[in-house]
Amino acid sequence: MIIKFLQSLEDPKKPLFGPNYWMLKKIGLILPESKLGKYFYIFIHELVSFFVFTQYMELYIIRSDLDLVLTNLKISMLSVVCIMKSNTFVFWQNTWKEIIDYLTEADKYERKTNDVTRKAILEKYTKYCRQMTRYYWMLVFTTFWTTSGTPLMRYTTSALYREHLSNGTELFPHIFSSWMPFDKYHSPGSWITVVWHVLLCAYGATIMAAYDTSIMVIMVFFGGKLELLRERCKQMLNMPEVEENTEAFEEKIRELHQTHVLILRYSRMFNSVLSPVMFIYIVMCSLMLCASAYQLTSAQNAAQKLLMAEYLIFGVAQLFIFCWHSNDVLIKNENVMIGPYESQWWRANLRQRKSVLLLAGQLRIRQVFTAGPFTNLTLSTFITILKGAYSYYTLLRK
Repeated sequence: MIIKFLQSLEDPKKPLFGPNYWMLKKIGLILPESKLGKYFYIFIHELVSFFVFTQYMELYIIRSDLDLVLTNLKISMLSVVCIMKSNTFVFWQNTWKEIIDYLTEADKYERKTNDVTRKAILEKYTKYCRQMTRYYWMLVFTTFWTTSGTPLMRYTTSALYREHLSNGTELFPHIFSSWMPFDKYHSPGSWITVVWHVLLCAYGATIMAAYDTSIMVIMVFFGGKLELLRERCKQMLNMPEVEENTEAFEEKIRELHQTHVLILRYSRMFNSVLSPVMFIYIVMCSLMLCASAYQLTSAQNAAQKLLMAEYLIFGVAQLFIFCWHSNDVLIKNENVMIGPYESQWWRANLRQRKSVLLLAGQLRIRQVFTAGPFTNLTLSTFITILKGAYSYYTLLRK
């Protein structure tokens, strides 16, 4: 049943980006054409933004209780990143659509080839994108149930907590720590708050699933496109008509040059809309991971530890996905310039060799995905953030 559902998301018009585009449309990151639909989704996005503001209002109220503060920060910082993703995607809607259109057209162009090697590259990264998308959706779905079920799990696994709750020494547990305009610890306000929090948790999980997997697929696409460009450079002198005809060869060089220019143009455009979000995420990630690790080690029973561990795994996995795929694109950027030297350039005449050198010079230009103006999205950044989170954790423990 699940496999059939996933297969139904495939779109022949978007052979690589089909499932991701479907999710972006369903959650309202790609706004519908109708004005009513646009206003509805924008209202939902801004309503959630207001909710995140109420989380920080509550943080001020509970500022004297370290455990409550850490619980609030652990989720509210992730909430800030979530609304940054939704609001920036809506605000830069036209830019995102242009990037997705380029991805679709460039991917469909590459799929017209009959070359065995290039077909293998296409099949490899398409299969990888599908698998990673499914696994990440499963991880987000698990995190949603973990987060929304934490209060219930705490209630069912701790007899002492149930006793304290019944005699009034413990307050009614909630998924999020947020301000509400009514008494959220007693019925009916408590149950209204539960329903409100579950809906918001589902919204946040869907935004994460749609946005993060789309970023991952776009990064994989750029890496695959560079890999295909390297292979095309390698084969540029293998055809007799190109080897013997200088004009045909120069046309081939222009085509390869233009392909690389477009990759640079759209990867820079992609970085311009991704970088601000990654900057906010990098800034908050160390504190978020630190709070999760601290609560994991201070949890009283096995069920709570399991739930905290799953949330921590999600935070680390989310950061790793961005840094790993960005680092992979960087490596392929550096390797693409090897393509012309892997060709049979020695068979070319002097004029053709000069063109090969010019192409090699063009391919040396690279694009690095960044997190704001301060750091690059690489594996070294990922390790640095984990070290920072551990440092904050040891500080809290002391």
